[in-house]
Amino acid sequence: MTWYLEWFGEEYLDLYSYRDEEEARRQVAFFRAKVGEVPGMVLDLACGSGRHVRELEAQGYSVAGCDLSLTILRAGLREYGPMNLARSDMRQLPFHDGTFSALVNFFTSFGYFTEQEENLMVVREMSRVLRVGAPYLFDYLNMQREIENLVPDEQRLSESGPVHIQRWFDPVSRTFNKRIAIESKRFIEKVRAYDLDEIKTMFASCQFSIDQVYGDFDGQPLDSTSPRLIVVGTRL
Repeated sequence: MTWYLEWFGEEYLDLYSYRDEEEARRQVAFFRAKVGEVPGMVLDLACGSGRHVRELEAQGYSVAGCDLSLTILRAGLREYGPMNLARSDMRQLPFHDGTFSALVNFFTSFGYFTEQEENLMVVREMSRVLRVGAPYLFDYLNMQREIENLVPDEQRLSESGPVHIQRWFDPVSRTFNKRIAIESKRFIEKVRAYDLDEIKTMFASCQFSIDQVYGDFDGQPLDSTSPRLIVVGTRL
């Protein structure tokens, strides 16, 4: 089975439980500071359990979230209550052209597909469902820093039990890989690595401008040591 159909379930939620509401509040505040008011609906692409959806709503935005994992969407509804959520593959979004007035994509929810064309399909869909002039925020890993700071072996505890994580970077496939063992269960996580120039090329081909680039949610400039690669731009 494809890795992302297996991995994004209860074990994933337990492992990343530190990604909490306070983090979402800070990231949404950053979005508001850079984008301001939005005269329409915001799409949270790959919204997970909906913590950013709920915080965007609290900040006065009209929001829809979408994610492929029914398990995680249901967990979010249990925790946060009713939200405007859809289950969908990001390569083929279930929305009409130009539905949204803004888009956010947090926590490296991109680069999941083996073929470059499949990842490009995601950017095309982002462009298709946005109105001309709509702002977006794209939050991705910083490839250079991740390679230099890769931890090959880690042990930790989660609510699901002891966790053993092995990490490696494959320079041929350009992927960051994790092998995750939680008691008797085994999972794989793969993310295709893109540098800023590659992202600029992909986004430009899909009618996006890149207006600002940051290295963290404090608004610091991007450099080789930055924890994130955050792009803010506009649908042309």
